[in-house]
Amino acid sequence: MDSPYSTPSDAGQTVAPSATIDPRKPPPSRLWATVRAVLRARVTAGLLLVLPVWVTYLLVRFVFELMRDTSLWVVDWYLRHWGDAFVKTWGVSAEEFAAKGVTVLPKDIQWAVAIFSVFLTVFFLYLLGVLTANFLGRRLVHVAEGLLDRVPFVKTVYRATKQILGTFAGETSQNFQRVALVPYPTKETRSIGFITGMSKDAQTGDELCVVFVPATPNPTSGFVFVLKRAEVIELDWTVEEAIRVIISCGVLVPATIPLASPPRPVGPLLQ
Repeated sequence: MDSPYSTPSDAGQTVAPSATIDPRKPPPSRLWATVRAVLRARVTAGLLLVLPVWVTYLLVRFVFELMRDTSLWVVDWYLRHWGDAFVKTWGVSAEEFAAKGVTVLPKDIQWAVAIFSVFLTVFFLYLLGVLTANFLGRRLVHVAEGLLDRVPFVKTVYRATKQILGTFAGETSQNFQRVALVPYPTKETRSIGFITGMSKDAQTGDELCVVFVPATPNPTSGFVFVLKRAEVIELDWTVEEAIRVIISCGVLVPATIPLASPPRPVGPLLQ
C-alpha cells in the first residue's frame, strides 16, 4: 500500500509532508503569547526574590538548631536534677517534665531555653579556644590527634575535614593569595584557580606555578596542576571574589576579565 506522502514516480520513497500552514487552523493568539511571557518574567522575578531568602533561612535555621542541640542536653539535665523550682514556676510538674522534657514547657520558655543553649554552646567553644591557646591544651590536642591517626578510616576523614575548614577559616589563607586563569580543560579555554606555590623545573630551571583549580559549585574539591609561569594569567581578584564566582557557577562574574591580555608576572607568595 502506497504511503500518502509518496508519488507514482518515486514508488517506495517517502517524501516529507509540506510545512505549509493549514488555513483551517486559527493562528496563534498574540495575547496569549504576551500573557505567557509576562507570567514567565514575573514568576522568575519572584523566584529570584524568594529563593535567596529561603536558602538563607534554611541555613540560619540549621546553624541555630545545631548550636542549640549541642548544649540543650546540659540544660535538660540541670532542669531534671536541680531545676524543680523553675519547672514549677512555669506551671509544669516535675513528673511531667521528667517524662517529656523541654517539649512540655510553654512556647516562650522553650525559645528562651533554646537561645540560652546557643549562648552556652558559644561559651563552650570559647573555653575550647582558650584551652588550645596554651601549651597544655595544644599538647592534649596533639595527643588526641595522634590517637585519631591510628584509626584507618577516621584519620582520613579527620585530616581532610580539618584542612578544608582550616582553609576557609583563614588558618591557611596565605596559601590562597593569588587568583589566576589557567589553560584547562583545553588550551583555548581558561579556568579559575588559586596559586598555592612556586617551584622550578629540575632540568630547565624554568619557574613553575602550583595551581589549585576548584570544582563548581563545590570549591572543596578540584585539581592541582603544575604549569609554566608563562601559561598563568594572574588576576587582581580577591580570594573571596573568586570563590563567589565559582560557587555561583559564573553568575556573579565581574564585568571584565583579562583573558586576552598578556600574562602578568607572578610574584612570590606572601608569607
